[in-house]
Amino acid sequence: MTRSTVYRFGGAVKAVLAVTLAVAPAALAQETSLTVYQDGRVMVRRALPLQVVRGASTFAIDLGGRAADPTSLVALDEGVEVRGVRVAAALGLDGSLRRAVGRDLDFLLGGDSLRYVRGTVLSVEPMAVRVGGRVLFDLPGRPVFPDSLVQLAQRAEVTVEAARPARALRVAYLAQGLAWRAGYTVVVPRTGNGAATASGAAVIENPGALALGGAEVQLLAGDVRQAPVPRPGLRLQAGRVALPAAPMAEAAAVATEESVGESHVYTLPGTVDLVPGETRTVALFAQTSAPVERTLALRRPAFGHQRQWGVPEQDVHAEVTYLVRRPVGTPFGDVALPAGVVRVLLPDSAGRVQLLGEVPIQHTPAGRELRLATGTAFDVTAQRTQLTFEQRGRREVVVSYRVQIQNAKADSVLVQVHDEFPGQWDVLSSTVQPERLSASSVRFAVPVPAGGEGVLEYRVRIRW
Repeated sequence: MTRSTVYRFGGAVKAVLAVTLAVAPAALAQETSLTVYQDGRVMVRRALPLQVVRGASTFAIDLGGRAADPTSLVALDEGVEVRGVRVAAALGLDGSLRRAVGRDLDFLLGGDSLRYVRGTVLSVEPMAVRVGGRVLFDLPGRPVFPDSLVQLAQRAEVTVEAARPARALRVAYLAQGLAWRAGYTVVVPRTGNGAATASGAAVIENPGALALGGAEVQLLAGDVRQAPVPRPGLRLQAGRVALPAAPMAEAAAVATEESVGESHVYTLPGTVDLVPGETRTVALFAQTSAPVERTLALRRPAFGHQRQWGVPEQDVHAEVTYLVRRPVGTPFGDVALPAGVVRVLLPDSAGRVQLLGEVPIQHTPAGRELRLATGTAFDVTAQRTQLTFEQRGRREVVVSYRVQIQNAKADSVLVQVHDEFPGQWDVLSSTVQPERLSASSVRFAVPVPAGGEGVLEYRVRIRW
């Protein structure tokens, strides 16, 4: 017997899928097109060269692999309705043995010469083969199958009801097994400020669940809800599948981007052959430049001012952040960036680029700047000391601090010292002009000479 499952589609499911998968006529010109989601889902759209007759008819369709979900299959043409799907999913040796139950097979015996023994397959679970009038609860050798019993890919028999004849059957269905991720590279100048070079690429990962040729591929970035319903087959989780390293981005072609609903879709140039086990990379946009600024910052854990300190904070390293400007109307500013990882590089004295840090980013709309915190500064350190602590009632204190910043670099730096306070607060005095950033935070810009020290002292009253 063949393992199969019969799926029936109700009117409500049909209506929901028809709305969700509506495809414009221009998009259907491509025989096979797919949209790959970052969570491993794939929306497959196919125009199959089949003669659809008026009334009911049944077709054998290769869905491209075991990751396809037959319950999601829907016809895209008006007047055509999917009435049922019968899936033959038993593949390889196990599937062929199950199809051979009750039939005679040749079994290849070991040795230098090709010797066979003939037997009848009685059962697979438990394995039972009749050889020479006796039953063997094992395989007598390696089974050899005729082509009629061999199936290497999942097949589906689709029954449709059509109101009129057609020369093609256009369908869409959901599958699992592909995923994609975005990666970016920003090469900053040696000084940390000026024009940076930015590039971005999408990596499509196919660990082996889908095999489709000549497909137009789109990548969708956005928050697309997924029902928590377990599906058979591969469930690809981003970051959990070991894959080979991505090849270089394909020649000069880049993806085109458009907004679709509340998501963004990136259409790859040309067509793609989806080969199991292959990783493919394509540029998301042409390499471009953007202004970048490096900042050094010292930050404190919020709201630690209501108590008296015992010892100073020692050797706090400054946080390094690169601010990449992306104003609208510039090549880089007009690009919507899918969530991914930004790698920040900087050339050394010989021009060899070095990795400064890898920074994950969320989906970033066009015009939104990037703040890339790459790590901490090796040569810029500080000590923060609480100088005085005055308790003025149950909910009021006056405290003062000294921040000593050492710079071992050969260039002067400007360090942004941040602090946060609860309730109502006022900076009573400061050696550097304070800048109130919000209802709870303040910033001081402290210049520090090359090979020298900069000192900030400030006094603040806090009520809560």
